[in-house]
Amino acid sequence: MTPVEIKAALAEIQAEGSKNAYISVSIAISGSRDGSAVMASFYPGDLTGGHHISAKGEGFEEAIAKLRAEWDNAKALADKNTIRKMALAIIEITGDQGECSDAALRGAGFHQPQIDRIGSLACAEATRLAAGGPFSIVSTIGANAEAA
Repeated sequence: MTPVEIKAALAEIQAEGSKNAYISVSIAISGSRDGSAVMASFYPGDLTGGHHISAKGEGFEEAIAKLRAEWDNAKALADKNTIRKMALAIIEITGDQGECSDAALRGAGFHQPQIDRIGSLACAEATRLAAGGPFSIVSTIGANAEAA
């Protein structure tokens, strides 16, 4: 894999985590008992806490493929927790502002790929949890829209 391919593969995984998700890959030339030279690590919440996933491989492609498989296995639980957090944020934002925009959710710590991927599930969960539904997310256009 070229550095550009490595970066693209890691960015694809990182985009499925939170706004502060951290991902890295490193090479070790000593100390590896299993012969693995490459280690990939992913903190889907952020670097300072929460769930951590790592995988080793003899090369970048193998380590990143194993990391992807580990993340795919763990993502269902991460999504469930994020859906609930987002649902509660939608309820709070709607209560405070009369509607919930994607900009307000980004301000609450979610990032646009998360909102796009699980926002409708979070709205359904918010409707299930609270009166005053159905809840929805209003897309922002203009100054508060996500930067390209």
